[in-house]
Amino acid sequence: MISCNKTIYREATTDEVNIAGFFDNNSETFSLFTDMLTKAKAYGFLSAYGTYTVFAPTNDAVNSWIKDKGKNSLNDFQDSELNTFVRYHIIRDTVASLRFTDGKIKTPTLIGEFLYTDVLNGVARVNKSALITQMNIQCGNGIVHTINKVLVPPAKSLAETIESNPRYSIFTQALKATGFYDTLYFERGQTVTAEKRFQTAIVESDSVFNAEGIADFNALKAKYSQTGDPKNPSDSLWLYVAYHLSNGGNYLEDVAGLGTLYTLAPKEIVNTKLMRTKVLLNDAVFNGIYEPGAELNRAQSDVTASNGVLHESLHTFSIMLRVQVPVYFDVATSPELLTALGSSYRNAGKPLVENGAPIANSISFENYTVLTIGSNKYDYTTSTGVTRAYANGDWLNLSVCTNNAARVKYFDLKTPYLVKGRYKVWICYAQNSSAPDFQVVFNPGKEDEQILPNIVFFSQYLTASGVANNLAGLGSDNADNLMLAQGYKRYMATVGDYNPGGVVGGIKPKFGNDGHANVGRLAGTIDVETTDRHIIRLKTVSGTKCASNSVWLDMIQFIPADDIEQIYPRFHPVPGALFYRPQ
Repeated sequence: MISCNKTIYREATTDEVNIAGFFDNNSETFSLFTDMLTKAKAYGFLSAYGTYTVFAPTNDAVNSWIKDKGKNSLNDFQDSELNTFVRYHIIRDTVASLRFTDGKIKTPTLIGEFLYTDVLNGVARVNKSALITQMNIQCGNGIVHTINKVLVPPAKSLAETIESNPRYSIFTQALKATGFYDTLYFERGQTVTAEKRFQTAIVESDSVFNAEGIADFNALKAKYSQTGDPKNPSDSLWLYVAYHLSNGGNYLEDVAGLGTLYTLAPKEIVNTKLMRTKVLLNDAVFNGIYEPGAELNRAQSDVTASNGVLHESLHTFSIMLRVQVPVYFDVATSPELLTALGSSYRNAGKPLVENGAPIANSISFENYTVLTIGSNKYDYTTSTGVTRAYANGDWLNLSVCTNNAARVKYFDLKTPYLVKGRYKVWICYAQNSSAPDFQVVFNPGKEDEQILPNIVFFSQYLTASGVANNLAGLGSDNADNLMLAQGYKRYMATVGDYNPGGVVGGIKPKFGNDGHANVGRLAGTIDVETTDRHIIRLKTVSGTKCASNSVWLDMIQFIPADDIEQIYPRFHPVPGALFYRPQ
């Protein structure tokens, strides 16, 4: 007999089984979950092409759940009952353990709700209950993580979760009195707008209220409800409760990282920060005064409800009542810059660096993104021999150009806190003949984006205002009104402002080049809708001037538009030395 060996042809592109096949091959561990998948009509798509992550409970975990439900087997459940349950264990995305954080998994489950992961004693868990006993089992269409307990979708809405906890009886009554209980109530299958599907509530316990002398809801109402009608949106109790609620399901990780929570109180925000292991609300320095914030109680926070997340605050917190004040933003002393360079950052010519490389051509104080490698430097000068002075002795030296592909076209800065209201925006710079021209944009890309009307020419001297560069001109107080009328001002102190009784820090303000090379230019007026830190962008609009380090930015001043005083105080190279209008 003559014959040939049979050739075995590979008919698949991979030897990996899909997720459903993995469960079949490990039936001793997952047979009950496989039955659940079949009854819920989820087995089919897990055996087909796709991208999924499944948190798979073992047979022991499913048996425990069946027993806890008072049933004998899966046959005692309707298939429809298992549908929501099973889909709560499946994510249409590949989520490996590297994406586990102390917070929600960013992709929701197939029922549109989020799972939460954290670590307990070195072991990852899901929803603070199920331990992940085996991670990152790679299959042809996704990843399987084995868990020792089933994941049960939250049965209660945020409103019901708060009401069911006896710690929150006062806040529960406040929710009902203001009408926000209905806002936080939700039933699966209910149609709601996308922005209201998930919400965040930060509440105070009865003990926290008691420590503030608020014994019950009547005392809370007496303190805050000035109209007597808590359902009135202008009532202070309504605003108090609204200030504790925000759209979006934000866990502690999200709250700390966002920096700002926009609340249901119109145009009111809660500032957030992470300080070591503490998540703090409204902890900030405002107008030079430190205001300690409210700390979130980690042990009682990150409570998942069917429509959001519940947190508890260890202190009461309410809307911060602010009065508009002038904000003199010395850009070289922003908190982000201090963090990047450390406390000793005031060294002559010290480069801005990230990961050992200079930050070139553009700086975002919010993100510190390295765009290209170059020679941007942060310069600090106190020499009495320099021909130009800078506020507090420092400035930012940046490379920006319109028509050079090697340079970026704009840079963003994060402002100090601005109280909501109208402000005149003054760009204070040192003249450089090779500097480009800039348009100033407030909150670029956001709903309240505002493009300011006046182009700022960094190549212009102060004499562009029409005032001569001499003691009778720029050195004269009579020139101030003329410059203001043209949208200019002298923001640095010079010989005319100098007090002959002493030399501040060994440095005497001079006239000379200081008088016309340091320019305060009015970019326009902005409407600040929320009290917060905002983004201001300087964007090149024209010009071929692209010399290295050509933009010398000193300050940005935000002065209330109705404030008569737009000129003083004037600044000095020595930090903290200010010159006010003569009386």
